[in-house]
Amino acid sequence: MTNDAARTSALERLERVRFGTCALHRAIDVLWDELPQPRIPRQLVVRGFANIVRQHVISQWILVQRELDVSAAALVRPTYEALLRVIWTMCGAEDQWIDGFLRPNEDATNSDAETRKGPDVVAMLATIERHHPPDIYLPLLHLKEATWRAMHSYVHGGIRPVVQSFVEFPAHEAASLLINANGMLIIATNAVRMAYGLRSPMLPDLQTQFADCLPNG
Repeated sequence: MTNDAARTSALERLERVRFGTCALHRAIDVLWDELPQPRIPRQLVVRGFANIVRQHVISQWILVQRELDVSAAALVRPTYEALLRVIWTMCGAEDQWIDGFLRPNEDATNSDAETRKGPDVVAMLATIERHHPPDIYLPLLHLKEATWRAMHSYVHGGIRPVVQSFVEFPAHEAASLLINANGMLIIATNAVRMAYGLRSPMLPDLQTQFADCLPNG
């Protein structure tokens, strides 16, 4: 395949992913609209972290439409970390941590300190591995292994975003960014519904229908 043909193919794929992502988001909106108000503190925290994932994913799609690729790429890491906190909070976080996270303290009231910080990414992944099956843990681990250096560079102003700011964002990378974001949204949607005791039998159908817009496997 020539360079021009490869570029055309990548652009066509990106267009399919962009269009499919919009439709997927509309379908997933229904599942979020069904969520009741949180009844217990753990549900509140899970919902809050899941809200962050959802907002970041939608923002990435909007930024890709505007060709603001550096900003879209910079959201990959906070989206990923928020997703880890969704899964970790469901089963790994102790009740004492939940209560402290939601409880104002003197430092948080009088400064910009956190009420209670959670564990780092490595510690959360280890806890998730203990509490969840491999089909939940392994995709999260693989995404970190594949993207962590790049995520760090974009978030902290490294060489990658500097170079990227001068060139066109490759279409295949833009498509991959959206695909990974959609995968994180699917996981967050399933998790937040599980936290409310809601089943999601429609998610496998959506994953089949929008397979081109989601990670493989």
